[in-house]
Amino acid sequence: MTGREKHAAVLVAHGDRGGLAPNAALRAQAEAVRQLTGLTPVAAGVLKGEPTLEAALAQAAASGATRIAVYPLFMAEGYFMRKVRERVAATGIAPEPNVLAPLGLDPALPDILVEEAASVASREGIEPKSSRLLIVGHGSKLGPASANATRKAAARAAIARRFASVTTAFLEEEPFLDDILATGKTPTVVAGFFFGEGMHAGEDVPDAIAETGANAIYTGAIGNSPAIAPLIAAALTASFAHSA
Repeated sequence: MTGREKHAAVLVAHGDRGGLAPNAALRAQAEAVRQLTGLTPVAAGVLKGEPTLEAALAQAAASGATRIAVYPLFMAEGYFMRKVRERVAATGIAPEPNVLAPLGLDPALPDILVEEAASVASREGIEPKSSRLLIVGHGSKLGPASANATRKAAARAAIARRFASVTTAFLEEEPFLDDILATGKTPTVVAGFFFGEGMHAGEDVPDAIAETGANAIYTGAIGNSPAIAPLIAAALTASFAHSA
């Protein structure tokens, strides 16, 4: 970056509904990314609720940034990514922000997910190689993007061979989480293929485990992992270097 250039980043998420601390993951990751990159600002915005994506973009533009990168904290290239691009374009902000690929498609994410799951399993006294890793995603009736991204992450996670098996389940489409939890007696580590601890990650998944009486533990949403901020920082750094 030359002395006349200034970079700014915007992290955008859906916006949590429910959960104990709505949008806590977004705020925490934005601060961690700021500390890692030194970017000012690393603004945070949501599609639903406050602060809005538009407010975050305005904050980035007001900083005098000559390049703005938008990092979407979504798990698939689906409906909400289209909304992000539409709303970014509608602002007419200059310089035109560069919307990066979403978190869920980062090739490094499955390895982080596996490491988190294995760590939680060991801490809870469960041997990963004798247990099942169940990656649960949102799923969608609007298209296959969410399920495809979850299955792609699971296929990559299986390559690590840290668990006896790796499978997937969904909240909004088949195979449903409740049904998969009810199959088999193998100890199960449920990993949330979600960004924030909203209603789905923070309530629906734990409720399903409790209601089915499954022999399972839950790692929580992958977006809470401290390994996520370095991943985001690397993507932002590469984006600014590529556009230079």
